[in-house]
Amino acid sequence: MWQMMGSSVRGPAHRRAGQPNQDAWLSRQNRAFALAVIADGLGSRPHAAAGSRAACRAVAEAARAWSAAPGAPPDLLLRLIHALWNIRVHALGAGDSSTTCAFALAVRDGPLLLAQLGDGLVLARCGGDVILLEPPAERFGNTTTGLGIATDLREWRYHLAPRPPGPAAILLATDGIADDLLPDRRLDLLDALIDRHGSMPRGECSRLIGSMLRAWPTPGHRDDKTLAILWRTEALEGQ
Repeated sequence: MWQMMGSSVRGPAHRRAGQPNQDAWLSRQNRAFALAVIADGLGSRPHAAAGSRAACRAVAEAARAWSAAPGAPPDLLLRLIHALWNIRVHALGAGDSSTTCAFALAVRDGPLLLAQLGDGLVLARCGGDVILLEPPAERFGNTTTGLGIATDLREWRYHLAPRPPGPAAILLATDGIADDLLPDRRLDLLDALIDRHGSMPRGECSRLIGSMLRAWPTPGHRDDKTLAILWRTEALEGQ
């Protein structure tokens, strides 16, 4: 059984300006799969907040179809995410709704898929392996890709693990968090959040994580902040 927690808060810049949170997150668990997804609407786009929410819903809808087709390649899932997102933002304009997107999808009795389009952080520990999806080295400044920008599926980064056994933990974070984390402290944050909040009721857990994000200690931080964690403490049956 997978467990999930997360939260998303407006950054100081958007609070001062009276603007909405342009990040979004979503988690789902049913008999077929467990899913956590985050999105960071690009601040320069007028409908960034709607775009990020649409991204989370598009991933959840696409996950239902992909998880029901054992052996389907990840490319089909990613194409479906783009199609569903474009339908959801059609009236607003894809270019005006651009957003990053990252998710962790664990299919029951099937693979674990980690995927990321644009900046942010996807970090996983599966058994003794640590998996990190990083933006390409040639990225510079504040440039990123995302839904509404990407023209090639190769702009996605993903890792597919066939039915990983044993305990696993995955951290997804938008760049309002990722940019402030020292590389050697990322796993510490993941472990600390699971240790402190993993046994709490979901609502209380979300409230406490939100309080932590609003009190983010980096001086002068401005961005919206979103994180989601998906973890499993037990081994699979038969392992």
